[in-house]
Amino acid sequence: MEDLKPHRHASRSRLVLGLFLLAIGGLMLAVNLGYDMPTGWWRYFPVPLIALGLWGLAVPSRHLDRSGGIWLLASGLYCLIGVFRLFGLGWGTAWPIFVIASGLSFLVRDSGREHRTTPGASGG
Repeated sequence: MEDLKPHRHASRSRLVLGLFLLAIGGLMLAVNLGYDMPTGWWRYFPVPLIALGLWGLAVPSRHLDRSGGIWLLASGLYCLIGVFRLFGLGWGTAWPIFVIASGLSFLVRDSGREHRTTPGASGG
């Protein structure tokens, strides 16, 4: 019975994150199709993505590991750059952020695997 509680929590957190990303994507699509949002608050939608990404990097858990934090941070930065046209970049020119995130994600995953397997290798 106790094994079901962590599984339910994981399912719930995935559901919440999935719904959040769907809402953000729907807003982005509406803006790109030319619909104006009633206020300027929508321009700051990348901030929660960046915050979640930083949280995943600083305090990784089994629900959000460092690799997931990197991807959320990269997505948030990409959206922030696209919305505000930071550094002279826009939606079509900021895509290298995802290449960098991919490389960082591989490095974080490989170092995490080495860290986990080292103690186990000496014991067995």
